[in-house]
Amino acid sequence: MNLFLKNIEEFNLQNKQYAQKRKIISLLNKSEMPLTIPVICQRVKMSIPTVTKLINEMYEAGVIVEAGKLETESGRRPLQYKVDTTYAYSIGVVILLKGLAVSVFDLNMEKVCSAEDDSFVLENTQECLSYVISFIRKSLEDSGVCEGRILGMGIGITGRVNSHTGKSYNYFDFPEVSLVNHFSNYFSFPVYLDNDTRVSGLAEQVFGKAIGRKNAFVVNLSRGLGLVMISKGEIIEGEESFAGEFGHIQFGDSDRLCLCGKRGCLGTEVSGYALEQNFREDILKGGKSLLSEQKNAESLQYEDILDAAMHGDALCISLVYNIGFRLGRALGSMINLLNPGVIIIGGTFFPVRDILLDAIKAGMRHTALLLPLRSCEVIFSSLGSDAAVKGAGAIVLRKLKLI
Repeated sequence: MNLFLKNIEEFNLQNKQYAQKRKIISLLNKSEMPLTIPVICQRVKMSIPTVTKLINEMYEAGVIVEAGKLETESGRRPLQYKVDTTYAYSIGVVILLKGLAVSVFDLNMEKVCSAEDDSFVLENTQECLSYVISFIRKSLEDSGVCEGRILGMGIGITGRVNSHTGKSYNYFDFPEVSLVNHFSNYFSFPVYLDNDTRVSGLAEQVFGKAIGRKNAFVVNLSRGLGLVMISKGEIIEGEESFAGEFGHIQFGDSDRLCLCGKRGCLGTEVSGYALEQNFREDILKGGKSLLSEQKNAESLQYEDILDAAMHGDALCISLVYNIGFRLGRALGSMINLLNPGVIIIGGTFFPVRDILLDAIKAGMRHTALLLPLRSCEVIFSSLGSDAAVKGAGAIVLRKLKLI
């Protein structure tokens, strides 16, 4: 594992070879097909003797494996090589207001194992932080993966996060050191931290429908509301990586008090939390729903309302449509500002996509200029509930230039 994690800043022959090996592994891991030594030489700009020597050493160490011979019309068929995807692993962790997930991924970003705690409730306390650390440790022990083969751990947490300093500002902000450094005290591998929405956007960019898109929005519509903006192929982070707080833009018409302490935030009208509030208010005003007859309105979760809408409950359909329309109006203004080519809707509202799509488009037509609106496609993510945890794991491989 020193091949990936060893500090090679000091210049000497051994470190030069480490750097060359990393370059070859990066090429092989990114390639969709196994490669021959001549092709590798051409891509990494090294001589055949050098590459042959390094390939043999990495083959003996189990880092790469043979992948058959290249079919040719005549002559000797050269061997092809690829990375052994089980040689090393990355860890993805997602810490949400309600829910905690840990997954282990191989070098091909295939999930090896995972653990979830759906009963988890995020609190800004030492007890909660200690529980998260113990849950991660137990999950890794249960996975059977040797800690020495773990390249690093990416963590996506709700709230404002400075990914450059590793500091979390809304939750677990009390340690004397940054949250990343605090986690690093408990694990032997590097730890990276980012906002939960941004890791979902990274997953979309690397594995999902934002692949190859130069200008895109990725909307995280779940209990809260977040936005990842991709411009010229790069995720916009902002000065201190706070960009994308879409839910706190003053596009709302409501006077509801937001969790941030302000009123009129879009997230108070467009989110799972808002859907719960809207349902309760409508019931108090005399609205009728089979859902309110089955469960106490105060104990309902927004997922229950989404499920009822899918099964034809008129009130729930109307509430979901209204949220989609308001989201569309806000996105229309953002289209005027940044002119994206695609808007990808992700998050836990995915099951009601058929209701949302028309509503979002209708809202966008109210605010967006015609020309940028025509060039903007609205689609739904295909990554499902694994998007955030997969994006968190991808942070590690991207840092090491393996994807």
